[in-house]
Formats: sequence, C-alpha cells, structure tokens
Amino acid sequence: MNGANHASAFNPVGIEELMASYVASGKTAGMLTLVSRRGEIEHLGCHGYADIASGTPLREDTIFRIYSMTKPITSVALMTLMEQGHFNLDDAARRWIPALGNLEVYQQGKIESDITIRQLLTHTAGFSYGFEPDRNPVDELYAKVWRGKIQDQTMEQVMQTLLEFPLVAQPGTLWHYSIATDICGYLVELMSGMPLADYLQRTILDPLDMTDTAFEVTAERIDRFATLYGYSEDDPLAQLERNETSPYISAMSGIPVRLHSGGGGLTSTAGDYWRFAQMMLNDGELDGRRIINPDTVSLMTQNHVSEKLLPMSFNGIAPGEFSGYGFGLGYCINIDPARTAAAGSAGDFGWGGMADTYCWVDPARQLVAILMQQYLPSLHHPGRKDFRNAVYRAI
Repeated sequence: MNGANHASAFNPVGIEELMASYVASGKTAGMLTLVSRRGEIEHLGCHGYADIASGTPLREDTIFRIYSMTKPITSVALMTLMEQGHFNLDDAARRWIPALGNLEVYQQGKIESDITIRQLLTHTAGFSYGFEPDRNPVDELYAKVWRGKIQDQTMEQVMQTLLEFPLVAQPGTLWHYSIATDICGYLVELMSGMPLADYLQRTILDPLDMTDTAFEVTAERIDRFATLYGYSEDDPLAQLERNETSPYISAMSGIPVRLHSGGGGLTSTAGDYWRFAQMMLNDGELDGRRIINPDTVSLMTQNHVSEKLLPMSFNGIAPGEFSGYGFGLGYCINIDPARTAAAGSAGDFGWGGMADTYCWVDPARQLVAILMQQYLPSLHHPGRKDFRNAVYRAI
C-alpha cells in the first residue's frame, strides 16, 4: 500500500492495544478489526481465540455470526427490487402480505393506516422483537417464538405466527427496533419468486465475491466458524453454542437450515463484509460490478425518521437513548456527531449485530471500519464506542 497517496499516515497502534486489552481482561474471547480508507485496507488485526477450549486463534478468514448486520444486505436486496419497478417506498405492504392489513395494536384496536415498505425499512411500522418480555406482553409473545427451535421452518411459516401478534404502536408513530427487516426479507421472496438465500446469492453475494457469506456454515468451513460466548454470573466467557447443535451447521445437527432470516441469519467474514460495505461507499459498485444505483445508495443513507420520533431508544437492547442518530433504509445514520458521544462524521452510516459485531461507513473520510467478535449480550462492554474512537485517533 502506498501511504504517499494519503493526506495523513494511519497508525493502528491504539486499535491493536484496544483489542489486546479486551482479550486480556476477559471481556471477549477474540477480536478482529479492519479499517480501510479510499478503498485500500490499511489495518486488519486479530487478537485472541476463535475457540478457547481448543486454543484455535482468531484468523483473518474466521467466520462469524453477524446477526443483525444481515439487515443492510437484506435492505439492499429489497431496494434492487424497487429499482426493477416492483414497488414504491410508500406502497402498502399488504399488497404482497395481506395479513398486514388485519393487524391490531396492543390495547388500541385495529391499525389506523396501512404499513408501508418505507416503515418496514426504517423500523417505524409498529413491530417489536421480544427483547423486553418481562415488561411488555407483546414482547413475551415474540420471545417465545425466537426461543423455540424455528430454524427448520421457512420464513413464511414463521410469519404466519408472528403476524398474529399485536403491534406495539400504530404504524408511523414510534421508532421501535423489530422484526421488520425479516418481513423485508419475506417481501424479497414474494416479489422475486425465489428463496431469499438464492436472491441474495444472485444479486449481491456472487457479484461481490462474498464467498464465505451464507445462512449455513458448510462442512468444509466448520473449522473456521468462531465459537459463541457470553456473560453469565458464573463465567464471563461462557460457551453458548456447540457445533453439534448449532442452528447454522446442518451437517452436524441434522436439521436443515430453512429459516433465511433477513433480519439476522447470515454468517460472514470480515473480508466478505468489507466488500459489501465498500460497495456502498462506492455508490453501489465494486470492481466494475454494480449492485444498486448511486441514487438508491443516497436514498438509503439519509435519515427517514421524523424529528418527533427521535431520539431513538433501543427497546431493551441498550440503556438510554441513541442521541445524534437517525435511521435510513436499513442503516443507522449519524445526523449530529456532537450528540453521539463518540467519534464520527455527519452522514456516516452503519449497523451492528447481536454478538457485538459492527460495521460503519464514513463517506466524508472515505472510510470503512469493521469489528468482529462473538459475545453476548451485545453492548455489554463499550467495545464498539472504544473502537470508533480508536479508529479516528489512528487517522
């Protein structure tokens, strides 16, 4: 890499120290970080383990559960169908999913307006996720579904259950993190006439050479699949999932992976996800292959949530409010850097996953940054914020 092309040198020492500290203190089993500027990867580092028991080190090609980092990929897939003329953003989604027209709002009765595709993409449609079952009766219903063994069901089957639940708010009246992107994935299936996995493969994964990104970890990739850890009172690095029973490894569990969750089902590598993020930074193309048009990228990465619904609050995922941010079509958008309490630029956009993976794109700095680890619950430690700050200090 030729540093002479850059206005300033990139010094990743602080990032390396951060990763080493988090691993040494037992906050995470392993941490991988990637930073690119102007299309060139300037830092890719690994610390710790993909699996503690076997001593398997984290590697550049380790495969991670990216959970909700699936959402931007699904959102891009849906927007390609908009470009093909299948829908407009403010179309009623019941045109494709009639059950959406029959929903009720908890303690309020029938919905007062149609749920639009824009509302699904922005989490303002009134759905929930199940993260607060002790506080919210609607979330208790969701939690029972997600706790069950649903990987052998199709999204159509799961939707038949979820769309019987009441909404937590009238459509368009609340930003509430939810299953809405799973519904977007189901819309992709209905509009394209093919399974979500196949549509993603054809329109995004194959064109971008994202060869290790899938809803399933195949037999030949199992040795690269990171173990999932999480906090418990007895063990701050408790192993939460075993390959033999993993919902991602049908070769070992014997249960086919039929649930293509557009909201959280993909596994991927840092290198693969960088190619997707760099495509977005490049206004929709990478290596001469266009995925979506520049105008669509611009539309997706603008705030679509009205001021009266801000600041966003993450319904049980993280305490407090998410000040300084809005939400676009599948992405969190930095609309006021001074209020975010973290380094960044106006217009940077990104999203994270439940196992504390995270990626953001900063067009002003021509930067992509990725954090990969496998630790639950998400945001138990301030690793994402620490990483953001370390990246901007390194520039």
